[in-house]
Amino acid sequence: MKENPVYTSRSTVRSFWQEYRIYDNRVEFATKFGLMVVPFEHIEQVDAVESDVEGLLRGNLKLKNFRPALKLDWANFLEHIVLDKSEGYIRRILFTPDDPLRFEMELKQALSRYGS
Repeated sequence: MKENPVYTSRSTVRSFWQEYRIYDNRVEFATKFGLMVVPFEHIEQVDAVESDVEGLLRGNLKLKNFRPALKLDWANFLEHIVLDKSEGYIRRILFTPDDPLRFEMELKQALSRYGS
């Protein structure tokens, strides 16, 4: 039996036609380079944030809590999601779902259900 995602971000030009899915216990990134899976137990924090370019124009260099990041799409130029992980070589992932605020809300709700 195939498991259905709790939420799927449509693939659009914003995401380089990649698809991002939330399941009951993980997030999956269907990228051009293959499938990347982040189990919920490795997620430290998730936030929707403004475009890095907008921040720079206002003088916010975003140096506080800086971590090198894997950027899956247009994350520097558009509102995007910052997902921080506790394990693995890559500890921060930036990506642009079709609706970043909804993706953040859906993921936080799924994480809450998972932790219950």
